[in-house]
Amino acid sequence: MSIIERAAELLGSLPQGRRKSSVPENSPGSGEGSWIERAAAEVDPRLRSGSPQANPARRPTGTHEHARSGDRAGRTLAIDRSRLRQQSLIAPDGERTVIGESFRRIKRQILANVAKPNAGPPANLVLVTSALPGEGKTFCAINLAISIALEVDRTALLVDGDVAKPDVARLLGLDAQGGLMEVLRDRSVDVADVLCKTDIGRLTILPAGAAHKRSTELMASDAMRDLLQDLAGRYPDRIIIFDSPPLLAASETGVLASQMGQIVIVVEAGKTSETALKSALQHVDAGKVSGLLLNKGQGASLEYGYDGYG
Repeated sequence: MSIIERAAELLGSLPQGRRKSSVPENSPGSGEGSWIERAAAEVDPRLRSGSPQANPARRPTGTHEHARSGDRAGRTLAIDRSRLRQQSLIAPDGERTVIGESFRRIKRQILANVAKPNAGPPANLVLVTSALPGEGKTFCAINLAISIALEVDRTALLVDGDVAKPDVARLLGLDAQGGLMEVLRDRSVDVADVLCKTDIGRLTILPAGAAHKRSTELMASDAMRDLLQDLAGRYPDRIIIFDSPPLLAASETGVLASQMGQIVIVVEAGKTSETALKSALQHVDAGKVSGLLLNKGQGASLEYGYDGYG
């Protein structure tokens, strides 16, 4: 029996009255925790609550300049480190933080899976999603991408695939003039022309681009499949982090998940219901789920929980 099956059994065995926590997001823990925290801890006792997600209400600003990006013309974005810290995002060259250390551990499982032989889609295609909106998947995708970009021998490409709510550009202060939608709509647009290189390690951003009335169909199209294959194979050291729409809010996410080598599902502590999580897992191949990432835990000093399925 796989660890996912054991986790599902544990989730299903919890009494109905204990499956949600009434403790506010930013208050100290109640000692008992949410149903997902307790279930995850039974699967792996190292799992605990995560640090609270910062409120990204204010838009950070960045400094943009045109520059050469590798062997193609591109844009370089100098990201304000103080803005990153204000939003609890990982700030390179800053002090060691609980969030930074937590995502270091999370990325180790991701990178270990990339090194394993894989007969399916490339393991360097990593989908970050959630069951429902508002669980913090974009926050986690950005932190994971930044952490990977700080590796000595890896590069990270963060793709904003949540076209209906493209928060990656907003949180990083990116004034994007084109992106994923333009590449999918027009085969003559080279993806290299809309990539934005940043001054954070080896981090590159592919913005969502302009919204389109057929964006759902485009995300599930052959053009998307071809683009993913190109991105995964163009550079052997690249990890592609794909911030996708929530599984239960957008039909195209299930199609995207089938083309990914790894899937990380973000779970909001004290809020995500057992029913929602089980429904979300039914939309993906359980063998590709590399972990459940517990976000918005109780208490700023606690770590992010990560139930990694090796």
